[in-house]
Amino acid sequence: MTKKTLLYLPAILMGLVANAQVSENFSDGNFTESPVWTGTSSDWIINSSLQLQSNNTIANSTFYITTSSELAKNAQWEFYINLKFATSSANYVDVYLTASSNDLSAVGNSGYFVRIGNTMDEISLYRKDAGVANSIKIIDGTDGIVNSASNNKIKIKVTRNAASQWILFRDMNGTGDNYINEGTVTDTAFTTSSFVGFLIKQSTIAGFAQMHFFDDIEIKPYLPDIIPPTIQSATSISANELDVSFNEPVTPISSQAVINYTIDNSIGFPVSAFLDASNAALIHLKFSSNFSSGINYKLLVNGVHDLSGNAVVNESIGFSYVAPYTAKQYDVVIDEIMADPSPPVALPNYEWIELKNTSTTAINLLGWKLSDATGISAAMP
Repeated sequence: MTKKTLLYLPAILMGLVANAQVSENFSDGNFTESPVWTGTSSDWIINSSLQLQSNNTIANSTFYITTSSELAKNAQWEFYINLKFATSSANYVDVYLTASSNDLSAVGNSGYFVRIGNTMDEISLYRKDAGVANSIKIIDGTDGIVNSASNNKIKIKVTRNAASQWILFRDMNGTGDNYINEGTVTDTAFTTSSFVGFLIKQSTIAGFAQMHFFDDIEIKPYLPDIIPPTIQSATSISANELDVSFNEPVTPISSQAVINYTIDNSIGFPVSAFLDASNAALIHLKFSSNFSSGINYKLLVNGVHDLSGNAVVNESIGFSYVAPYTAKQYDVVIDEIMADPSPPVALPNYEWIELKNTSTTAINLLGWKLSDATGISAAMP
């Protein structure tokens, strides 16, 4: 009897873990099974792109959809959302990560949710206490981030560790490859959950209906990231500029601290370090001294943190700089001319010339122009 109990126990534990997780991309074309979502069925459809889409056309209405979810602590939530409108105080979405009731609009409901929109057009984390009409904002996101009037494609990730520290991430590319940390907070008010779901506060203007799209919902146990970022590449883009790419997004403060980078061969620290505006894993460095062409350099990096706080320690990467080649006479020649294409035979009906590089190195034609007896072309791109 004891042996039989021991054999069944792992299977029972695995079943409990599986039931606690949610993985949904609506590829089965419905929201009525695997898992079962509940709400007013006429308010929702699965569209031709196999996404959950709002279908309520009533202005100034509130509607929701939920599914069972018991993960509330030491958990990670991730989902894709596309709002094809600029949000407002009367036009926003609450994504409930934990909820005590399947009626997300009920005053008695309690839990935590991410609000996309409201007056400041932000992505923020809130706590909803039972019996209290007004929710409490616990992470205040960046203002104006969801004010696109036509296309807010967003991937959102929220983590909560065993100590109830919450971290809110968002990626405005909608891919999950470029997360930005919106803030961190510790809140222990609720440690259980029964449901997860989406609550829509629809605009007072009818034209904003059917413009909410959801996909790629993942709810799973949180596994803390303990691995620091690594350098993927270091590329010289000019005689004194270097682009450094990491394998994951890094924090703005640590990545833009010039003391965290140094180059050998008397180059030293950069005079500036800027995090790329659209790629949070790419840093642009500028130095006061120029690189010498053909010399091998080594970049040493320390103290750059990823979004989980892991820091690079004494990681280095080599690079070199090759000065641009200055073309000489006869390095580029016209080696073919099509002066009379009519009638065209297996070729386009256009006059054209072909340029040939006769040198042994690449030549940048940026700004070059063509001319003949009657005129001159625009500069080449």
